Amino acid sequence: MRQSFFRRFLQTQFSTKALVLIPIAVGINLIGGTLSSTLKLPLFLDMIGTVLIACLAGPWVAALCGLATNLFLSIVTNPVFLPFAIVSVLCGLVTGYMVKAGLFKNGFGVVITWLACTLTNAISAALITIFVYGGATGINSSSLFTAALIATTKEIMLSVFSTSILENLIDKGIVFLIAYWLVKKIPRRFSSQYAPLDKDYLLLKSRKGS
Repeated sequence: MRQSFFRRFLQTQFSTKALVLIPIAVGINLIGGTLSSTLKLPLFLDMIGTVLIACLAGPWVAALCGLATNLFLSIVTNPVFLPFAIVSVLCGLVTGYMVKAGLFKNGFGVVITWLACTLTNAISAALITIFVYGGATGINSSSLFTAALIATTKEIMLSVFSTSILENLIDKGIVFLIAYWLVKKIPRRFSSQYAPLDKDYLLLKSRKGS
C-alpha cells in the first residue's frame, strides 16, 4: 500500500513535462547564483528558476530544483552552499503550495508569498549559519555586516537573524519581481499544460489587461 501511494505521488508530482523544466530552472538559478557569488554581492539571486518552476509545476518539483541548484553551486562555486540545500527545498515547497492556493494571482498575493518565502529562508538559513558555520559563511559581503553586529551586540543569534532577514527581503524581492514578470510573459498555450497555472488560471486578469 505504501509503494502504491509513493508511486502515485511520484506520477502526480513529477510528470515528464515537469521534469523537463528542471534543467532550465536550475540553469537560471546557477546564472544568478554564480554571478552574485563571483561579484560578492550581498544577495544570492539563486531562486528565480525555483519560483518560476513552482508556478508551472508545483511545490515538489520546485523543491527538487532547489536541491539540484545547491548541489551544483557547491561544486561550481563554493562547497559552503551544500548545507543550504534544505533552505532551497523549504522555499520551493512554501512557494509552490502558496501558488497552488491561488496566492500568485495578483500583486497582493505575490507580496504575501514573497514574505512567507523570505521568513522561511531567513530562519532556516540563520540556523544553518549559526550551527554549521559559527555565525558567518563568507559567501558574500553580508558576512562583514554580521561580524560587525556580533562585535557590537555580542548576540550571535540576533545578529545572524537580523542580517538574514534584511538580505532576504531584498534578495527575494528581486527574485519574485523577476519571476512574476517572467510568468506573465509565458504564452497561455504553454502554461496551460502545467497544473498550477491551469488549475488557478494564474495571472489571467493580468493577461487580459495586457
